[in-house]
Amino acid sequence: WALGVSQGVLDPRTPPLWQGAAAQVLEPGEELAVGQAVRQQYVSVREQTHPGAFHG
Repeated sequence: WALGVSQGVLDPRTPPLWQGAAAQVLEPGEELAVGQAVRQQYVSVREQTHPGAFHG
């Protein structure tokens, strides 16, 4: 938008609409499964990045 305004092809009084944040409503009990999935993904990426570095 700023580039278009500087080039004279867009109106500075009408900026683009911001996209809403992506959201998901969780039902009671679902947050535990989602949290476990996120932790598993984190551990998987961490192990790929730093193999064996975080094992006690």
